[in-house]
Formats: sequence, C-alpha cells, structure tokens
Amino acid sequence: MAKRKIRKPNAEYTLPKTSGLSKATKRVLALDPGSRNMGISVAAVNTKGLIKIMANSIVTNPVFDLTAFGPQRDIFIQEIAKWIEVYQPNGIIIERFQTRGLLGPLIEIVSIMIGIISGRWPHIPIKLITAATWKNEFHRRFERVTLEDLYKESRTTPHQLDACFMGVFALEKGLRTTFDYDPVKIMHSAENSSLIRLINRKR
Repeated sequence: MAKRKIRKPNAEYTLPKTSGLSKATKRVLALDPGSRNMGISVAAVNTKGLIKIMANSIVTNPVFDLTAFGPQRDIFIQEIAKWIEVYQPNGIIIERFQTRGLLGPLIEIVSIMIGIISGRWPHIPIKLITAATWKNEFHRRFERVTLEDLYKESRTTPHQLDACFMGVFALEKGLRTTFDYDPVKIMHSAENSSLIRLINRKR
C-alpha cells in the first residue's frame, strides 16, 4: 500500500477581535483557491470611496483530503466563521477553479469548499467568478502595470494579492461604481494588512 502523503500545514495567524469599521463601510470577503494555498482577504470601502485591505492571509485549514472530509470540513468552517464574525461582510467572492492540466481532485475540492461556504452562510450574497473575469478587466484598466509585475514586487504571496484585488473587484460590482484607486497602493495595503509573515524581497 502506498504511503499517504502528509501535507505541510499552512502558517497560523490571529485575527483582530473587532474590525473597527462603521456600519456605513462596505466590505467583501474574498477567497482565491489554488493548488496548494487559498488566499483570503477582506476589502473595504468607506463613504468617501477610500479602499483599504483590512486583512489578508493564507487559509490555514482548507479541505484537501476528501478521505478525511468530516474533520477537515469542520475546522475549515470554524476558520471562515471567524472572518465572517469579525468583519461581517456584505458579500463573498470566490474564484472558481477551472481545468488547467491534470490536477487530480483539486477542482472537486474547490467546488466542495465553495458549497460549504454558500450553504453555511446563505444570507450573505456570494459571487463566483473565473480568474479571467477579473484579471482581464484589471489589465484592460491598468495598462502600465500588470498583475505579473505586482507578483514580483509584492511581499505577499500571489494568492493573497489576488484575493485582495478580487475583493476590490467585488466592491465595484456590488456597488455598481468604479473607484479611483492605484493598484500599487492596494499592493502596499495588502502588505500592511498581511496576517502572515511577508516575503523577504529586496526593493
């Protein structure tokens, strides 16, 4: 019998006890699943149109092994529940995972996590998008900076940064407006609000 692979755990983090946000501030919980890591963030915008990334990280306890689904589902729910309790998002956005080669049960796992979240918090509007939906719009809008440039510059992981920009995308779509923001400043906001250790990158 083949040995079962042991997954290296993601870094743990601590959320603040309260968000410190007023009720007038709109906020979105964004999740960017990947083959090994799932980025998570909360993007917020106040009544003056100022966007801020409140917190971001890599999910510590994603579902990754369907043979141990019950226990993994429970701790995954507990982790996401803490974000929802603290930030009380007006909406949730999650990137659907599409086929890109042979990735085993990954698409199934991501779909299950989406189902868990939508079923657990049905009162919160949820938007499911493909990567191309928000990334193509980003690149049409910002001609002088690409996401690839920001990935190389940012001291967060790409999944964290993607979750942050997805949150901004969802705020604009949900509020049916376009905010005047600088993507580099969003990158710095993501770095400043990262709940896990930043990448030691020279600038």
